[in-house]
Amino acid sequence: MKRITQLSKQMEEAQTILPEILEILYEHKLFKVFAPNALGGLELSLIDGLKTFQQAGVIDGNVGWAVTIGSGGNMFIPLFNEKVCESYFIHKEAVIAGSGKFGVAKKGNGGYFIAGQWKYCSGADYATLFTMNCRVEGNDEIVTCSVPREMVEVIPDWNAFGLKATSSHSMKVENVFVKEEETFKFGSFQNKYELPVHSFPFMTFSEASFFSLCLGLTENLMHEAKTTLERKKEQLTLERYKVVKDKWTFFYEKEKNIEQQFYPLVSDLWEKHKKGSELQEDELTHFTAFCKEQSGELLQSAHILMRYFGMEAIMEKSPLNRAWRNLCTASQHAMLTP
Repeated sequence: MKRITQLSKQMEEAQTILPEILEILYEHKLFKVFAPNALGGLELSLIDGLKTFQQAGVIDGNVGWAVTIGSGGNMFIPLFNEKVCESYFIHKEAVIAGSGKFGVAKKGNGGYFIAGQWKYCSGADYATLFTMNCRVEGNDEIVTCSVPREMVEVIPDWNAFGLKATSSHSMKVENVFVKEEETFKFGSFQNKYELPVHSFPFMTFSEASFFSLCLGLTENLMHEAKTTLERKKEQLTLERYKVVKDKWTFFYEKEKNIEQQFYPLVSDLWEKHKKGSELQEDELTHFTAFCKEQSGELLQSAHILMRYFGMEAIMEKSPLNRAWRNLCTASQHAMLTP
């Protein structure tokens, strides 16, 4: 994983996940964190998967996002019939990119003709499959479709100031026919590849995934801040060094405290789910509030800390600035915003 860190700057400049890094992710099955062993996956538990997302974010923000989004697509594995599922997921490069916004579907013989354009499809540069929601003409039913890469037009319009290499571009399809078996519905399992994580509440899974990633991105920022401080130590007065070091320590301990609250909270939900207990609405609401509030705390802490790093914090080419921008961008996801 050291190689990923070495290529972070080059990857951001290229504005895509480099082929060499993709090979590392394929080799370590990091797009298949929640895929069963039978489909070439790691078959991790929810908690181990979340810790994997966090660690990926520590290594590099763009890679952390790619791993989190890519493995999030594993939640769709049991929703297809067995033959379709295997054709989609068996190869090691299998990655889903998608968006929840709506296109249009027109009922046809044995499927749907779909058209539309969807934003923010992270992984668009290397995804093998795209998923999208469509409204069915005439009855406003929502159908979720899957379309192979070769039938999708990728529109390279991702221009955020952070997570630049995530290729979170728009996708477009025009009059593409999607067979009935290539559509799916959440909660409707159709094959033998279901894991316990796949029936965990999807919204809560998403909140936990993005929050664990933000823990990793915060840790990455703290690492870059400490590296910067130690590099500039000889240029600072002892008093100034101590002021900044104390502030760094305060926020580092705060991040660790938030992390120590998060994992017991999500572990409690996970254990109840594994035992077959229905998770109560108030539990899920409390967890949602925690993720939104504490991701805000992490971001606010980062903003305050950056004030102590002067001009280096705002120089776009610096690793510290890159880490800050990545955290800011990830924190804007709808699962984490107020």
